[in-house]
Amino acid sequence: QMPGSLDRGETSLGVVDACQGRFSLDELHGWLKQDSVVLFTASKFYQAPPFCGAVIIPPSIAAKLRNSPAPGPKEMFSIDGLGGFLSDKELPECMENWKPLLRKNSSANLGLALRWEAGLAGMEALSSIPDERRTEAVQEWAGAVSDMVQNEVELDAWCVERSIVSIRVAKQGGEGWLNMSELRDLYRWMSMDVSSLVPEASAEEKESLSKPAYIGQPVDVAESHAIVRVALGVDSLLSYFDNKVGTLEEDKATVQKLAAIAKHFNTLKKSGM
Repeated sequence: QMPGSLDRGETSLGVVDACQGRFSLDELHGWLKQDSVVLFTASKFYQAPPFCGAVIIPPSIAAKLRNSPAPGPKEMFSIDGLGGFLSDKELPECMENWKPLLRKNSSANLGLALRWEAGLAGMEALSSIPDERRTEAVQEWAGAVSDMVQNEVELDAWCVERSIVSIRVAKQGGEGWLNMSELRDLYRWMSMDVSSLVPEASAEEKESLSKPAYIGQPVDVAESHAIVRVALGVDSLLSYFDNKVGTLEEDKATVQKLAAIAKHFNTLKKSGM
């Protein structure tokens, strides 16, 4: 349950961090109905460039903003404050009172506009597929990838959250899990052909180690371990609808490379690569 605002924002202001973009329209409508402000980006699931962000304001909060003066001090709107990130052109009608303080007649935030062109392309490509079908496909994909991970003795599907499978990786020898520093090495090797660095690997493992694969950056989640992530984006979800078997084969190759790197981690580390 995401936090709602109490007394239309008078007592508390509920803010939902939905920046991953991994939610349904029904969920969004529910958050707005409980007067939550929703933070959203198209930079994650919809695969737009970084910092493609927006704030979705519920009607009750929008009405309050429309009838309120811009907050002070005015210095907060300078180029060293909000003015370094926003201009009047990005503000909705309900923030009309803020616009004179952020007006830039000779410039526009072209970078943000171009980011949103990319974000909207991803959103539009998926718009014809109902939420129910998307949710069903995501659950099916996450279950299949989790099973792949669990079938590798070096890996553990530590957490599955919607279209993100978070994986912890066993240390060579099986005592404990790789930490943040070690997963940074693994993350780098995943995008490289490292097959020649592990002469003792089997032919199948060398095949896996030769293929570049791209995963989510490592995240430090506990004193005992960090995790890496395999995530579904808009392109891969569309691919899953078009060719389920082929998409899962690509994910299987990624999982197999993760396992092969874990199995031969010490050799790869000694290589200095």
